[in-house]
Amino acid sequence: MSSDGPSPPDAPPEQGPYPGEQHTRLSGAWTALVIGLLALVLILVFILQNLQNVELSFLVFHGHLPLAVALLFAVILGATIVLAFGGARIAQLRMVARASRRRGAKTSPPAG
Repeated sequence: MSSDGPSPPDAPPEQGPYPGEQHTRLSGAWTALVIGLLALVLILVFILQNLQNVELSFLVFHGHLPLAVALLFAVILGATIVLAFGGARIAQLRMVARASRRRGAKTSPPAG
């Protein structure tokens, strides 16, 4: 079957990315910097909008702080706890892997 209309143009062959279009460490660092700055701006806006004082009591500590500062301290404390447990788990897994490698090296038959 033939068509009376013009035939569609052939698509150009696909080319690889040009130099500079590839993802590099520097482009990843730049992206992280921009995202970090945006997060800091959002945190600053949050702090400036929540300046009313609240009373805090924690164990033997008592005092008054702005609400946003108190919440920021709570987030930092929570992140520190998560990082501590995560670091301990990573150290535990590394010790298990190291012990497994040592056992594997001792029990493998000699090559030759």
